[in-house]
Amino acid sequence: MEKSARVIRSGSHRSAIHTLPEDLLVGEILVRLPAKDLLRCRAVCSSWRRLTSGADFLLAHHRRQPSLPLVSFRGQTNSGDRKKVADADVDAFDLWRSPAEHLHLLRFNDYNYQRSYRVCACCDGLLVVSLSRDRFFYICNPTTRQWITMPNLTVGRGSIFGLYPRGSSGEYRILYRDRKEDNDSTLCHVLTMGSSMASRGIGSYQASGLQSVTEGPSVLLHGCLHWVHREGGKVLVFDTDGESFRWMSAPTVDSNWAQSDLVQVDGTLGMSRINDSRIMMKIWMLQNRDEEVWLMKHQIKLPVGDMRSIVFTHDLYGMVLSENGDVLVFCPRSSHLFHCDCKGKLLQKFQWNGVFSCPTRHWFKESLVQHAFFQKKSKGPMRTPRFFQGL
Repeated sequence: MEKSARVIRSGSHRSAIHTLPEDLLVGEILVRLPAKDLLRCRAVCSSWRRLTSGADFLLAHHRRQPSLPLVSFRGQTNSGDRKKVADADVDAFDLWRSPAEHLHLLRFNDYNYQRSYRVCACCDGLLVVSLSRDRFFYICNPTTRQWITMPNLTVGRGSIFGLYPRGSSGEYRILYRDRKEDNDSTLCHVLTMGSSMASRGIGSYQASGLQSVTEGPSVLLHGCLHWVHREGGKVLVFDTDGESFRWMSAPTVDSNWAQSDLVQVDGTLGMSRINDSRIMMKIWMLQNRDEEVWLMKHQIKLPVGDMRSIVFTHDLYGMVLSENGDVLVFCPRSSHLFHCDCKGKLLQKFQWNGVFSCPTRHWFKESLVQHAFFQKKSKGPMRTPRFFQGL
């Protein structure tokens, strides 16, 4: 990219690039660039900086970025020595490139049992991250390296249920359960991002239905958060505007299914299920939201023989990658990931020696959009969080 910038600065080439129509330059070229390359292009000339710095452009740029699965990579540590440290990363993993590419978002050089990390929620290029077994919480933008702490967020493991925008106001909120309350009076809370970090209860946790959903991430679609019931028979929906919960139907299957997950594919809600033997995976898409009609799109017989000859385990899990039925298969505490197509063909296998790899089931899109709550961070020197120190 630096070489390209030098070429553009030369006389004839610079004149040529400035003859491009502005709508073509902005709407078809600059808006498609990865964030790192776009920031370099701002140095070409003042007009390019102006064109790529406005709020409308930054939002359009974010929407044109690829949505990539977030994968956690961590070095293997001795299970008997909880103080031994290792390196760890959270990357946006682009397995469609050849070779596959890692976009490093978070990196630790001091990971161990006590200094653990977890991605609790992800939305619009923002991550909610917990450190040291949920003792500290942050919201950050890995693309811009902006971050703030959330000292008012006191939750137990698995009690952050989602991050979502509030309409077009630029405001973001976190839905969570406060661990300080006893079980008889536990409320669902909404925390608004900002200087005050104001939080308020919105109703009973027991009545919401959240206690019966799986631990997988929520899916944000059409202004609602979605979770699948542990038994897979229905889907819990949270209307972020009305702040109300309701149940909707899910695809009906027999009881021999071990894992159910929700996914958002090109603006449509989908569900995947893998059976107890980890041989068969089915994928449905919601065809009619009002009438709650689901259509099975793919039935995939996974190449378990090929995969188990490598990882030697029964526990295989799948993550839907696209509407075409591509699946990322993984297993706990393994150094391998497997990419399969809708016909069960093993397309790619990935291995990292001495490193455990595990998809977080979150999806990430780069964003350079500016948020007011990052600007209201406490004044004075503040130590860079552990997850940015290793980058």
